Amino acid sequence: MQTTLGVKRAFFYSIVSLIFLTGQSCTTKEDATPDTSSTTDFLYQYSIINALLAGVFDGNLTFGELKKHGDFGVGTFNRVDGELVINEGKRYRIRSNGSVSEVADRDSTSLAFVKFFKADSSFTVQTAGMTLEQLQKKIAAALPVNEIYAIRIKGTFSKLTTRAPAPAQKPYPTLNDHLAKSQVIFNLTNTTGVAVGFLVPTYMEKVNVPGFHFHYLADDLQSGGHVYDFTATQVTVEIDRTKGYYVELNTNVDFGKVTL
Repeated sequence: MQTTLGVKRAFFYSIVSLIFLTGQSCTTKEDATPDTSSTTDFLYQYSIINALLAGVFDGNLTFGELKKHGDFGVGTFNRVDGELVINEGKRYRIRSNGSVSEVADRDSTSLAFVKFFKADSSFTVQTAGMTLEQLQKKIAAALPVNEIYAIRIKGTFSKLTTRAPAPAQKPYPTLNDHLAKSQVIFNLTNTTGVAVGFLVPTYMEKVNVPGFHFHYLADDLQSGGHVYDFTATQVTVEIDRTKGYYVELNTNVDFGKVTL
């Protein structure tokens, strides 16, 4: 029964994508073999977004442990020291000085969202001057609203705006206060790379980031960050529907000191 359901879902996403992308140059493909393992098709997250918003900027989970839960995802580091991109099992940190570096197993995270990525459907969209908002509307219109999706976007972007925060100092402020003073904006041009992230329903807003949430990594490993906007002519979108999610609470002592 699970195999039949998986095939139907993949076929459905393909058909709906074609309907909502009418008028675009679009190709699709589906993987008719669903993942039947117990946890690999679930979104795993360490800590919750409201804890980070409240200033819980440290965690005890190492990336050596995190990699057991996924090869794709986004997040941050202790002290909110940069933006995390995980793609195809490789982990990178984009710092506020614009540098990109690989992440060691011993490093730790205060918030991370990961899964083992296996695309259920993919398509190419070609539209001159397409913005991130326009693409997100097309994707959202093609998917059931109450489910969780991992999404990978590949392409060349004529313009792409990202950010990365500088590390916070104790006593930690709220995340919004920290970003207001310490984030650095990067305005990239003619950059080729990949945006990885998730589409999460609004009922998860206290646990995860509702809506779309993407982090970018350039193919030349020279730039990246949390994505604010982009402009592109052609992108390839891969979508991986999850079966659900599970949360490991932040084990740092600060987690127990805030009201969430």
